[in-house]
Amino acid sequence: MNQPVVFVDVDTQVDFMMPTGRLYVPGAEQIIPNLKKLMGCARERGIPVLSSADAHPPDDPSFAQWPPHCVVGTPGQRRIPETQLASPAIVPDRAAAFTPPSEWPGQTIVEKTDYDVSTNPNFDAILEALRTRFGPSPSPRFVVFGVATEYCVRAAALALRRRALPVDLVTDAIRAITPEGERAALAEMQAAGVSLVTTEEVCAGCCVTSLKAGFWETPPHSLTRPP
Repeated sequence: MNQPVVFVDVDTQVDFMMPTGRLYVPGAEQIIPNLKKLMGCARERGIPVLSSADAHPPDDPSFAQWPPHCVVGTPGQRRIPETQLASPAIVPDRAAAFTPPSEWPGQTIVEKTDYDVSTNPNFDAILEALRTRFGPSPSPRFVVFGVATEYCVRAAALALRRRALPVDLVTDAIRAITPEGERAALAEMQAAGVSLVTTEEVCAGCCVTSLKAGFWETPPHSLTRPP
């Protein structure tokens, strides 16, 4: 059975993704080819992309724990070109900053100052608008990728699972800060019902049944756990 699909692109910003970034995730640039494939798949097949983005003020309290990074307006806060679609909608991290669109954009950038994208007060309204977009279809599957696995990727996947939404994690399009953190985060996410997939499986499993409506057709071996 076909199922609507939404991509969740987590924090693929210059300060995290590039060796010159202020809070570089080791090896993050190695997943860029797969990120490019996923975003190309979304663009070609009309799959909505929710992209979380750190958007810190210069004096953010989190800079007591981490080096200053992704400060609003700096080059490091920008998305890498491979995960930036044309004319994205941007949802600031403040109440009542989202209005359901009459025509859903290809990419919606959801700003945050916490690990968890669901701390943006508009997050649930965005999810509800997506459900409305797909009409009476089954609940969308959320396909999660990005950085860093044990922090913001983990937080996004678990936030969706807390809402009883099906989640797939693209294991060859994520990167962790430490191997230990990655192992613990993957175990926690799988225990919460997150399924593990690859970029190839995602791109093979997404098909279009109508104009600008991305759907997920589950390949035989793609899901390791039920949602």
